[in-house]
Amino acid sequence: MSISKPRREKVSKATLTVYSNVKGHLQAFEKYRQEKITFASFDFNFYHDFIDYLTFEHVHMRRREALTGLKLNTIGKTIKHLRGFLKDRVKRKIIAPIDLTDFKIPEEESDAIYLTHQEIIAIYQANLSDHPHLIEYRDLFVLACLTGLRFSDFSTLKPEDLQRDMLYKKQEKSDHWVIIPLRVEANHIFTRQFRERIPALTNPEFNRHIKTIGKLAGLNRSIKFSYKKGNKSIEVVKPKYDWITSHTARRSFCTNEFLAGTPVELIIKISGHKRTKDFYKYIRISSEEAANKIKELWIKRDGMRLING
Repeated sequence: MSISKPRREKVSKATLTVYSNVKGHLQAFEKYRQEKITFASFDFNFYHDFIDYLTFEHVHMRRREALTGLKLNTIGKTIKHLRGFLKDRVKRKIIAPIDLTDFKIPEEESDAIYLTHQEIIAIYQANLSDHPHLIEYRDLFVLACLTGLRFSDFSTLKPEDLQRDMLYKKQEKSDHWVIIPLRVEANHIFTRQFRERIPALTNPEFNRHIKTIGKLAGLNRSIKFSYKKGNKSIEVVKPKYDWITSHTARRSFCTNEFLAGTPVELIIKISGHKRTKDFYKYIRISSEEAANKIKELWIKRDGMRLING
């Protein structure tokens, strides 16, 4: 089976990367089971064998370390995009219809954090006098926390993207425009630090440096996440700074705006989420934060008391 790349003029670089990853997983599975994959291969047994392979056998690299098995959500994304590709081939009458009813998308709550407004302040005010090379990374991360941009978008900002104190940016992933009002601090960072030049950087490099900055800012609280590998639940405990990635900035923007009471319909105009359902999966608040938010709303409504006085 051949997964041809989508025509480049119609898709983003991120989309090409997604399908390249799916193709790589299928090629690795084909080699593992020593049986050629064709469009006729996609049935109930293929689905379960492929899931088992990705869960327990697939070898991949992470930080120069060879790991075996993918996380459930990574497997889910592979199945999601494979299904999308197959449905597209059927729709275009390139292949015969395929029953994909059993191709369920496995998923679980992701091990993603967000930074509170106070934690973003701590990062912005962190003393980096002994680490001047980190200042650009710190300021770019804070800019992302205040705008909700993805790494692929905030790392490619240009001077002309700023107009009348707003950023006009065409999102690489969704290929549509968003208009983002800039807070005073965000405007200051962009015009002072990045108006002329965004430093050339890679996502792994950025993630490595922002973890160091988080550590210097004192974000040391231990946080535990668990994920599934087959039927086994694996727990990982790390200090909060070690969970920070470039995507933490986007989650922080969405979650902080939500907690501050900004209507979801307005937030997604900036974040670029197509559906409110996707947005609600995206934000990260604890049960305690949800309870405190409800208490604040009760106070604004005068407690909604049943008895006056």
